[in-house]
Amino acid sequence: MPINAKPEFFKAEKQYHEASTIPEKIAGLEEMLKTAPNHKGSENLRAQIKQKLSKLRSQIEKNRQTSKGRGKHLTIKKEGAAQVILASVTNAGKSSIINALTNAKPTVADYKYTTVKPEFGIMDYKGVGIQIVEMPAIFEGYAYKGDGPAYFSAMRSAELIVFVIDNTQDEKEQLALLYDEFEKAQIRLNAAKPKIKIKKQGQGGIEFLGKKYFKFPVRAATKMLQSHGYHNAVITAYEKVTLEDLADVLNESLVFLPLLIIHNKSDLKGKGFSAKTGEGIEDLKKLLFDSLGLIKVFTKTPGKEKDWPPVALHKGDNIKVLAITIHKDFYLKFRYARVWGKGAKHDGQKVGLEHSLEDDDIVEFHLK
Repeated sequence: MPINAKPEFFKAEKQYHEASTIPEKIAGLEEMLKTAPNHKGSENLRAQIKQKLSKLRSQIEKNRQTSKGRGKHLTIKKEGAAQVILASVTNAGKSSIINALTNAKPTVADYKYTTVKPEFGIMDYKGVGIQIVEMPAIFEGYAYKGDGPAYFSAMRSAELIVFVIDNTQDEKEQLALLYDEFEKAQIRLNAAKPKIKIKKQGQGGIEFLGKKYFKFPVRAATKMLQSHGYHNAVITAYEKVTLEDLADVLNESLVFLPLLIIHNKSDLKGKGFSAKTGEGIEDLKKLLFDSLGLIKVFTKTPGKEKDWPPVALHKGDNIKVLAITIHKDFYLKFRYARVWGKGAKHDGQKVGLEHSLEDDDIVEFHLK
């Protein structure tokens, strides 16, 4: 039992043990996690709660998909260089934002829950197309009710989640609700996946490498691993990790996505953007592009101007990635390339496949 647990925890624990349905058990465990002490002595407890939660959440999703008439499935075909999801509470102005950013024309109105299905369009940022998807407003319990599970399932493959905050409503309440529902849907935002590698082996039991990084009892970790079917495995840590971190890695349903928080209705209150007046929309386009970690690179034919549109790559990509992106022959028949721009020491620098590229670089390929 946790040390210094408050009455709220024991009340939630009782709720969990008395629950007769999976949703009721999940509610009890979620409340237990919220109210459980958060210190070294309670790590094992919190990890156990997370384990139980992940299994029940996976079970309820499995039941939803297999139950006739209840397993609605939603797939949003990806287009452009990346997919961005707009999420908010009701009436935060997502429809106005996607209208201002893209070629989409969703219904815009002052009443609540105007958007009843995902709306999407393509944002053009200096020649690079980025898909913007507006999801219906999120409310308490959204992760488990109605079409919410299907919509959250579709969000799991996005490159960026954007919380649209309504400046005229309480920001803390909006953020608390949004974070809570995404956590219930097993989408962890703005958090890196713990650097733990688990490799199964034929025999030898469970072996831990990098023990100086493990901040938990090996016995508790072994028990957790065995409960997930790992009886012979090598567990390697590359940074300081807790038992909760191990529970997160073992939860195969958990995904980690980047988050950007923006503020709408600056014309009415506060700073940020105003989809209504168009204030800051161009800045928002750049912010989205930068938050995706993208760069745009131009190609050119010898003796000619640069081609349009540019090719979208990720920061840190090199000539090899660009060549393969264009066509495999550019890689297989590569001799050298010339580069103009921030990624070159001088205009027309002759480079090889490993040369790193920068935003707005111009690349001229020379093939065999």
